[in-house]
Amino acid sequence: MEQYNVTGMSCAACSARVEKAVSAVPGVESCTVNLLTNSMGVEGTANQEAVIQAVVQAGYGASPKNGEVRLQTKPADESIPIKRRLTVSIVFLAVLSVMLGTASPD
Repeated sequence: MEQYNVTGMSCAACSARVEKAVSAVPGVESCTVNLLTNSMGVEGTANQEAVIQAVVQAGYGASPKNGEVRLQTKPADESIPIKRRLTVSIVFLAVLSVMLGTASPD
């Protein structure tokens, strides 16, 4: 069984997506993805490049665990949408606070 590091997974749906993508690679007999350790085990005759490319096309990063890095990509930066939502929330909160603070009680 070949072991891989997988980056960019944050939930069970992510690990299921990676497992499904790698299982579709010709020559892969079985694939198990562990979200907690960000690792993946693959059994079969598929080459490493094909397995890693399937993970990359699914939107995640991968590299062999044996230390030999042939292809590794950084997943898309997920912090940008989070920062944008935080900024919009803070602006909305400030506007709401001003509106409620200036309202006169009758």
